Amino acid sequence: MKRNVTAIVIVLAALLLPIAFVAKVSAQEVWVRTVSDRMILAQHNLEQAQQDWPDLQLLTPDKVRGLSDKLRADLGTRGCRIPMFTKWDGRHNVIRGAFLHAGSQDVAVLCLVEDDMSIIVYPEGGVKDVQQIRKFPADAYRMIHAVSPFVLKKRAIRDQATERLPEFDHDGIEDGPVGERTETTYFHAGNWINAP
Repeated sequence: MKRNVTAIVIVLAALLLPIAFVAKVSAQEVWVRTVSDRMILAQHNLEQAQQDWPDLQLLTPDKVRGLSDKLRADLGTRGCRIPMFTKWDGRHNVIRGAFLHAGSQDVAVLCLVEDDMSIIVYPEGGVKDVQQIRKFPADAYRMIHAVSPFVLKKRAIRDQATERLPEFDHDGIEDGPVGERTETTYFHAGNWINAP
């Protein structure tokens, strides 16, 4: 009886091993294809955006003007590339403002790593207590810029949202694809909230 059970186990293992191997290979292929397809889509998006705006470049942190050596090193460690319009003087994608509280001198950077983007905030322009506040699929058309408390207040009045939003006393970070609806993120009471 013991021999029969052992023989059955060996036969079943011999039959199931190739199926398990194929399933594992298939799962790896699907994962590789998914990542590869997403990278191709992100690259295609960049190529399309560069056709629309030839001065759009993905810069490594060492090529971006106005960043401190500490920020360059941190962004480099993260593998960030930064979309920049090289012929546009307006502040975008590497921005400064009072994002955490009135009077602060913070830096926010739009960081592209492979097929993901995020907004990274450097409090007081340093590398201590760095915050990654948003993460989304890569989009070469996306931009961030600072929005003042004055503009935030005007929008809250326009949208009749003054009762549900805080009294704005420092800057927010506006982001979204160029020419499309944007979102504004505002730091209040220890949290990042969506503002109008």
